[in-house]
Amino acid sequence: MLFTKSSMKQKTHRHRNVRRLGVALTLAGVLYLTSASPAPAQDLGEYFQINYDSVSFDKDRVNGNELFYAIITGRAICTKDLPALVSEALVTSHIVAEHTVSGTKVTLNSNYTITIKPFPCKKDETFEINQAVPMQFPPEAELGEYNIIGQLVEAKVKVILWVPITDFLPQEQQMGTIKYIATEPALTTPVETAVIETVVPAPVAEAPAPPETPALPALPTLTSRTTASPEPAESTSTWWVWLIFVFAIAITAFNVYWYIRQRRG
Repeated sequence: MLFTKSSMKQKTHRHRNVRRLGVALTLAGVLYLTSASPAPAQDLGEYFQINYDSVSFDKDRVNGNELFYAIITGRAICTKDLPALVSEALVTSHIVAEHTVSGTKVTLNSNYTITIKPFPCKKDETFEINQAVPMQFPPEAELGEYNIIGQLVEAKVKVILWVPITDFLPQEQQMGTIKYIATEPALTTPVETAVIETVVPAPVAEAPAPPETPALPALPTLTSRTTASPEPAESTSTWWVWLIFVFAIAITAFNVYWYIRQRRG
């Protein structure tokens, strides 16, 4: 039993020593990467590079406060095996625009972050960067042409703890130029004006006058006499009609009187 307890104690001490060695190596790596001395800093910059190949814009003319995008492409390259395992990196920047004439600067994007994960830790390993960053001119921006500039705010890698690497990356990048113009009015279809040509007829040559015809002797004037027809005399039979009408009324009255009397009698 004593031999067994002794063996168990030796194994326990070995495990503790391995753990302590692992922690020591990890802390050494962190301290090595975070050291502020010039030599380690110079060495750290030799382990990797983060390069931006090109930046393109989805528009070259921007209206008012409309949103537009910068397409950022690049790569992170490991140039030498890292002494400690880096899991990821964060690169935070902002974008400003500088007027080409007045030199006035305005902010187009105050904060955007590019995440590099997994981070290349072995030599020749790369990570491709392709990210669209939204931008917008502020209302007080003056019209004209601007140089677009990306400015680094912070960069860090994660080696158990976050380690700053801002000093090892370019602090500024020229992205290109953009023309900022006023809001364009709605397009209207031009109306074509019809041109009416007035055709003036050509002068017509006058025809020669016909020869004069000798006058004929005057003919005697015939006078027609119209004899007025005598107006018809008033019909003499008019009073006969009235007489017959009166007589008919009298006969009718007499017949009515006779009929009534016969009925009563």
